[in-house]
Amino acid sequence: MHSDLFKLDESFKAVFQFCIHYDKQSIPLAVGTGRARACCNHLNIIKEQIFKLVASDKFSKLDSSISWGSGRFPRVPWVGFHLLGTKVSNSLSVVICFSRDGRGVVAGLMSAVALKSNIKTVVRDHGDNFLNIDGSSKTAYNNKFINPKEFYSENLKIKDLILHTSKSLDLLYRNLSLG
Repeated sequence: MHSDLFKLDESFKAVFQFCIHYDKQSIPLAVGTGRARACCNHLNIIKEQIFKLVASDKFSKLDSSISWGSGRFPRVPWVGFHLLGTKVSNSLSVVICFSRDGRGVVAGLMSAVALKSNIKTVVRDHGDNFLNIDGSSKTAYNNKFINPKEFYSENLKIKDLILHTSKSLDLLYRNLSLG
């Protein structure tokens, strides 16, 4: 477990650094560039390690994915956990979204931007420490979470993030009546 947490910590740091530099870049990266591929490798490590730590028999039919983009790498990298046969873009999912400036992540149960649902989402406070996770008008994630929790890069506690992810998966399954 210790080596898993170390891998997670190192991959989070790498994606935070990617976001810091990418946010300053005016032109989006093509998905095939070395920097985009390196970021995806770290997102995959995060996805696989967290999946391994939280996906138990309790969460049957669970799948996971990462942001990839279509031609251009997205401004907001994310890792998502959702039911088999669904996508983050069309369903309720547990998502970890990296802030555009690399200062942290927002995690929790998220309603897809395109999903028409009666589930109430939280309007997040835009205070001094606000973590912006809106990529564009098509990828506006800031206020799409049901139970958002912010984790800041300078004091990221992986175990707390994993615990919140697990609780968010419980909430996902309760909302889908699969629990």
